[in-house]
Amino acid sequence: MSSFRHEKIAGFLRGILLPGKGSLTFDRLAFPMKHLSRRKRWNCVLQEARRIANPANGFGMPPILQIEPVNFCNLRCPTCAFGAGLIRRPPAALSFDLYRSIIDQVKDHTCLMAFWAWGEPFLHEGACDMIRYARDNGILVHTSTNGHFFRTRKEARRVIESGLDSVIVCVDGLDQKTYETYRVGGELGIVLESVRNLVEERNFLGRENPRITLRFLVMRHNEHQAREFERKALELGADAASLRFPIVRRQDVDLEGRLDPLHEAYGTPTTPRGRTGRRGISLPAAHCGRPYGNLTIFSSGEVVLCENDENASFSLGNASRHGIRDILASRHARNLLASFRRRAGKLPFCADCEANRHRGDSLNLQTRAFQKESRR
Repeated sequence: MSSFRHEKIAGFLRGILLPGKGSLTFDRLAFPMKHLSRRKRWNCVLQEARRIANPANGFGMPPILQIEPVNFCNLRCPTCAFGAGLIRRPPAALSFDLYRSIIDQVKDHTCLMAFWAWGEPFLHEGACDMIRYARDNGILVHTSTNGHFFRTRKEARRVIESGLDSVIVCVDGLDQKTYETYRVGGELGIVLESVRNLVEERNFLGRENPRITLRFLVMRHNEHQAREFERKALELGADAASLRFPIVRRQDVDLEGRLDPLHEAYGTPTTPRGRTGRRGISLPAAHCGRPYGNLTIFSSGEVVLCENDENASFSLGNASRHGIRDILASRHARNLLASFRRRAGKLPFCADCEANRHRGDSLNLQTRAFQKESRR
C-alpha cells in the first residue's frame, strides 16, 4: 500500500474519530459530526470497512437511514416513481408509533436520517414531530420537499423549531410554464413564497438551521435558466444552489429524448451501455454502498436495500413485525446482500439505476454554497 493511501486512510480515521472533527457527506452536502458520539463515529468506520471488504455477514446498523413518511405526493413529476404511476404499494403514512420504535432502535448508531423517499414528506401531518423526535435522540435530519407546505410564517416556524438540520427545496424553473413542465400540478409562486417564509422565520428566530438548498434539475426545457437560477437562489437567501440531472429512465418510462439537456455544458456523461436498457449487466459490488450505509424503510415498514426498489419487491423484512437487528441478521437478508455483491445487475432496481448511466456522482452537477455575507 502506498504512503499516499496510508495518509488518506489515516486522515479519514482522524476526521471521523477525533472529537470536533470530520463531516458526513450525503447528496453533495456536508453534515458536521462534531456533536455525534464516538460510538456513532466508529459505526461509520465499520460500515465503510464492510462496504470495501464485502464480508459474508454483511450488514451492520446503518450510519444513514432513509425513512419514507408517506408514499404519495401532491405533484405528478413524470419520471418520479409516484408521478409515473409505477408504485403499486397502497398509499400509506408511517405511523408515529412504528417510527418511534425505529428511531429508538437505531439512535445509538445512526448519524443522519434522510427524511423522504417516494412521497412529499410534509404531507405527513406529524412530519415536524417526527423530525423533532429524531433530533432529540441525537440524529441529524435532512429532507427534500417540493416546497408547497410553508405558505405562512407559522407553518415555516414549525419546521424551524423542529430542529431540522437541512432541507432541499426543488425549484426547476423560474416561470410557471417552465416550472410546471416537470413539476406537474405545482405552483411556482407558492414555492418561492415558502422559501421566503423559511428564510425569514429562521432569521427572525436567530437560527443557523435548517440549511436551505435550492435544487434545479437541469433539463432540455429549462437549461437556459440554470445560471439565472443560481442568482435567484442567492437573492432568496438560500444557503446553497444545487444543479442536478433528472432521472430520465425508470422501468419502462424513458424520457431521455425529452428531458436530457442539449447544451454541451450539461451533456450527459454515459457509460458504453447507452440506451440499451436493462440487459442483466453485472456490476461490481463496490460500485454502490447503499445497502451498507444507507438502508431505506418505507411507510409500510418494509426494509429494502435501496429506495429504487420502490415496490419493496426485494424486502428484507418489515419493521412492524421484527426488530431492525433481527431483520439485518436474517438469512434472507444476507442472501439478498450476497446477490447484490455477486451480480447487482440481476436485481431490477440495480439494472435500472442511473449510476449505470452516469459516472460516479455525476448526477450532481454542482452544489454552490453561498457565504453568509453574500446572502444578506
